[in-house]
Amino acid sequence: MSRFFRRKKTDKKDGTSEAEPVETAEAEIVEDEATVDAPDVVDGSAAEVVPEVRGETIPYHSEIQERLMFMFNDSSIGAGIEGTDEFYIEFMAMGERFWIGKAPLGDIEIKTGAMADQDAHVRIANDVVSDLLSAANFSEFSKIYLQYYKSAEAGKFVKIEVRKPITDLNRRGYARVPIMKLLIGSAR
Repeated sequence: MSRFFRRKKTDKKDGTSEAEPVETAEAEIVEDEATVDAPDVVDGSAAEVVPEVRGETIPYHSEIQERLMFMFNDSSIGAGIEGTDEFYIEFMAMGERFWIGKAPLGDIEIKTGAMADQDAHVRIANDVVSDLLSAANFSEFSKIYLQYYKSAEAGKFVKIEVRKPITDLNRRGYARVPIMKLLIGSAR
């Protein structure tokens, strides 16, 4: 309580007392109020502040195939994938061809080699693969993926070739599932 009132300081040399400046006392009060946890007051007219969510951290993967399969099977990144009819996306990365797909009423699977009837073909440069593998979360992964898709550099690019009509792809879930929307949706 003594902080709120002016305290008298005594000068030890001549025994006189001085009043502490009011500004210092007020500064102490402001600091104390900032450290005390005040109950949150909800006012309907005040704008609600939404915290920025960075997203869950993606675990380390040494290969792009592992990273993509993790994202397809993740509950938030691959949300709604169980409702998709079927899809097949072929990738070319790190000198290897592989595809990720889902048969009707089947599970998501990954296979190496070329595919005959894929929905889209995505080609990712080796330098971009290393950047994508170093992404800590899905939003960072998305930023890197879109950056190199929109503005390709020498040796750093993402090329997307959609091989079926967009309306068919949207009906099959490409517009609903976040990872599929990222991989193919940017080509629209």
